[in-house]
Amino acid sequence: MRDVRGVIGRLGGQGHGVLDLPDGQRAYVPFALPGEQVAARLAAAKAVDGVAAQLLEIESASPERVEPPCPHFHACGGCNLQHWQAAPYQAWKRNKLVAALQRRDWSPAEAEAIVAPLLGVPPASRRRAEFVARRIGKRVVIGFNEAESRRVVDLAACAVSRPALLAPLPRLREALLALLPEGRSLDIKLTDCEGGLDALFTGALYGGPVSGGGAGRPGLEAGARQDLAQLAHELGIARLCWRQTPDAAPEILAQERPPVVRFGAVAVTLPPGGFLQATAEAEALMATQMFAALPQTGNGGLRIADLFAGCGAFALRLAALGHQVLACDADKPAIAALTAAANAQQLASRIKAEARDLERRPLQAAELKKLDAVLLDPPRAGAGAQAAALADALRQKAAPPLLLMAACDPNSFARDARLLVAAGYRLEQATPIDQFLWTPHLELTAVFRRA
Repeated sequence: MRDVRGVIGRLGGQGHGVLDLPDGQRAYVPFALPGEQVAARLAAAKAVDGVAAQLLEIESASPERVEPPCPHFHACGGCNLQHWQAAPYQAWKRNKLVAALQRRDWSPAEAEAIVAPLLGVPPASRRRAEFVARRIGKRVVIGFNEAESRRVVDLAACAVSRPALLAPLPRLREALLALLPEGRSLDIKLTDCEGGLDALFTGALYGGPVSGGGAGRPGLEAGARQDLAQLAHELGIARLCWRQTPDAAPEILAQERPPVVRFGAVAVTLPPGGFLQATAEAEALMATQMFAALPQTGNGGLRIADLFAGCGAFALRLAALGHQVLACDADKPAIAALTAAANAQQLASRIKAEARDLERRPLQAAELKKLDAVLLDPPRAGAGAQAAALADALRQKAAPPLLLMAACDPNSFARDARLLVAAGYRLEQATPIDQFLWTPHLELTAVFRRA
């Protein structure tokens, strides 16, 4: 370790200040802003293309520095950019998408023309959160991990989460003191739904022998089950599920009401642990941006494939608008939830839902040529196999004229976009969406048309 001083030149991709050192090294300093003179301590940990550093002192502060709205800022690892004025922060975040396109050979002028202004969500709008609970002696702390640490910030406030997600934490601390073994942790996923919270606990509780678990099957002691069911009732939790490990199927311990969310006007009961966009506002923005590109039709709607469809955030909206939709996702419980919602709300005739691993079995030319549009909403790794299949179909003149994409990583998006453009699609517009406020994470939507 050694101490260094210098002026922050810019912010890196993870929101850390970049300090170029005289010896040619590059140091990444958290909580520093461009133009600030800082003192920092180099750490042993290496960054991707430099070295991590600890901020020791801001010797000359930027005029863009503001007071963070959250009392846990600096300690909590959730948000790392609350100290920056809105305008430069938003410009930096939009530029993440511009820079990703440039790295895939779009010129600066082309990338600037393609990327629309940043759209954002308000504070206190996040409807799901994943907390960590840890038993430390005679108390339980619940919150988020500190940055680069397994220590848990005992959360008293959160500037990005809905108040409903924070309301049960004091009572959970009390209840888990009797349920959580000393030194052990529990992951708590809370989702704010209609009628109450959907809760999923992951981890070991009541560390002794298991009753009713069956031979070789992990479970909970009978007393723990009763205590958790009573806790769910007391807190008004709509559904409480538990699993011992992240790869185990969740078990429903208590359900007073179905955990329902709405995709547009369509009500869906979420499967335990099912994926949901972090904010309803960002999900609605994504739908609006993509659906605006759909051509108007008076002949019964378009034929659209919604790929990586999840529980139907876009597929059910499209069906409600009168389109014929093929919805595919590898997650079988999500497809089951989508199908149940379509059946319950008279949309079954417009939706065909299929549990399908699109990385192993993407839609091919024979299926794609029947479609008017494809909507892709892949995970962070992108839609590599399906993008390649679309590119091949385009070369065979069997690809749909319109592609819509929602993406959660600018870099994997830019990779897939370059493949599609090389095959003959035109990237018409990409809209960055700041769903994860004050973090480096960026969502986006994009419109491609057949050239």
